Amino acid sequence: MIKIFRKIRQKLLSENKFSKYLLYAIGEIILVVIGILIALSIDNWNDTAKSKSKVSKYLSNIEAEIISDSLFLENSWFRNRNKKIECLEVAKQFVMGTYIPKDTLLFINNVGFGGINSRASFTGSSRTYNELVSTGNLSLISNDTIRDQIVKYYSNKVFTDEYVSNMRSDYASYVNSLKVYNPQYRDSINPLEIPRILKKMKTDEFHGLINQELTYAYSLERSLRASKKNAHELQKVIRRFLKNVY
Repeated sequence: MIKIFRKIRQKLLSENKFSKYLLYAIGEIILVVIGILIALSIDNWNDTAKSKSKVSKYLSNIEAEIISDSLFLENSWFRNRNKKIECLEVAKQFVMGTYIPKDTLLFINNVGFGGINSRASFTGSSRTYNELVSTGNLSLISNDTIRDQIVKYYSNKVFTDEYVSNMRSDYASYVNSLKVYNPQYRDSINPLEIPRILKKMKTDEFHGLINQELTYAYSLERSLRASKKNAHELQKVIRRFLKNVY
């Protein structure tokens, strides 16, 4: 192609047709510019396609993490929350002398259940979001609604984690000091220890720990319900976006 253009230029110059040569040269420049613009457009299209693919992968990973977080939250906190509070209230009544257990072993185990999820983490995985932030790829998500909801969701997770850390009591540790916890035999209690255990449950110290754990349970509920709501809204937006993309 270049050889052809060169021959045409040489022919026009040899025939002293300068005006035609000038027009030809301008046309050639225009063709070169058009070629460059087309090449740039192709590069831009490729870059856009790559960015689009990357964003879709990020959002798919975030959706998977949200589902995992939500399932864990349902199977841990929301499944056990009501029974946890009931067991704490019964323990409190026992300390105050308004409750006499009929089944001592069951009562002690229920008191132990009051400490469930006391040391748990409810924040789940933030790996994809952390990668988005550390690489600067969060800006690739041009959809303001999705980007803002992602930031909101993960910011709330950080807040919840800090809040949980500050609100935790030593209730679970205290109960574990009264009775041995064996995952294989969760309900096993040495009968000889029962009088000591009940005596330790009548103390002012234990009464204070019960109140702290109840405060933890009631306060954490609001934060986790907010996380649940944010997760549902974000998942819905991401799913709609990915459906339109594909």
